[in-house]
Amino acid sequence: MLLAFAAVSVWVLALDVGQVIAHGRLWTGTDGVYLVDQLQYLAWIRDASHHILISNLFVLRPTPHDFFQPAIVISGGLTAVGVPAWLSLLLWKPVAVVASFYAIRAYVWRLVPGRDGARAALVLAIFFGSFTILYGSAGTIGDLFLGFVSWGYVFALLSLACLVAALLVHERLRVSDRIGWLPGGLGALASILHPWHGELLIVTVIVAEAFMSRRTLQPRRLALAALTVVLTALPLLYYELLDRLDLSWRLARVASKHSFALGSILLALAPLLILALFARRPRSFLAATAPAWVIASLVVYAVSASGAAATPLHAFEGVTIPLAVLAVQGCQRLGWSRIPHHRLAAGVLIAAFTLPALAYQLRDARNLVAYQPARAAFILPDERNALRYLADDPTPGGVMARSYLGALVPAATGRHTFVGDCLWSEPHCSDRLVTVRNLFTGGLSASAARRIVLGSRARFLLADCRPTTNLSQLLGPVITAEHRFGCARVYQLQ
Repeated sequence: MLLAFAAVSVWVLALDVGQVIAHGRLWTGTDGVYLVDQLQYLAWIRDASHHILISNLFVLRPTPHDFFQPAIVISGGLTAVGVPAWLSLLLWKPVAVVASFYAIRAYVWRLVPGRDGARAALVLAIFFGSFTILYGSAGTIGDLFLGFVSWGYVFALLSLACLVAALLVHERLRVSDRIGWLPGGLGALASILHPWHGELLIVTVIVAEAFMSRRTLQPRRLALAALTVVLTALPLLYYELLDRLDLSWRLARVASKHSFALGSILLALAPLLILALFARRPRSFLAATAPAWVIASLVVYAVSASGAAATPLHAFEGVTIPLAVLAVQGCQRLGWSRIPHHRLAAGVLIAAFTLPALAYQLRDARNLVAYQPARAAFILPDERNALRYLADDPTPGGVMARSYLGALVPAATGRHTFVGDCLWSEPHCSDRLVTVRNLFTGGLSASAARRIVLGSRARFLLADCRPTTNLSQLLGPVITAEHRFGCARVYQLQ
């Protein structure tokens, strides 16, 4: 199972490396189907390698170094001593895959009796997938599939491991009637790595304790729960302060707001949800965390879908873990073992709710990461040389480029960029995209182009290898130097 999970986790990586081997392409080190997130992480690592605390490099205005993320800081330290940023990020993949697998395995083994049942729950927890209706057509939801999370979102996967481990340690302390900081410490780590998992842990602990308190009310157990909740909440308070005090974070939260139909999510989870209804009544805190986790996902989804937060789909990352436990418990309670050839029947059902969706996800990822011109996963040698020049030039200042390379500028050079990631190149990111497109394609008059370039306070223009107007002629004396790298150009500005 671990080998299967590991193999799926390197699928996108293998596709990218295959492009390098088969076609000699220059890979930028991204590992995911949505490059904007990968380039954001690489930019954070590049910035952390110099400052530890992270600023927003996707705008040209000065931004405070106020974001701390421990995994990014470690990767930044590796990059500071010479490890490429993309490699210092990829090194987290085996850590996250192994940690999440063994945390999930321990959780399942504790809650599902019998080796066959536990194995079935483990397969479903990691590989469950069911089709649903997305925007009028059939498809799968990536966030519900842990393999998708492993494609570039290693911090979310590592955070999920911390969430599950926190529940296991909390149960151990609770049974021995002891108070300890480790569950809260793991919860705090989950929160700082991926805030949605911290929120899930808090609600799960509260709901599970509320259920168990109907049986017994013991002060030491309540104190343990309070300590776990408080420690887990501290990083969430830090994120709230970032949102209130740092304009970039506030604008990014607003830009990331989107809606995702709850009905599509529930339809995808319906096979597990139906069987979970027949699960036995929980008799321990850890058993109570399974239904509590499902409730927590709905609560965090509702909060994230409101004006208070964003990206509600993240609330369901990892929900297949408790649902797999409850679904197998439901089957056991219904007397599945009394069915003739029940092992074969179970194998067929598990295959039906894992293999087709897995094949769909792998094919979809292959289509999304297939080579396309002007996609930042792969760049041309001349563009790489231009980026290296900007990285090595001691002249300070930001860069204006089309978003194809603009999103890569922070990670590749450590410089600020005029526009790149429309989560962080705010406000008016769409207007910025139109502006740079018109500038580089000759859609602006000379006076308008000069006014925009000087008003941006960029020090450099970076022209990629796509057709570009004669910027030297268009901008005239605004350009103080021009550096040619084959089909790419770097212009130094007043």
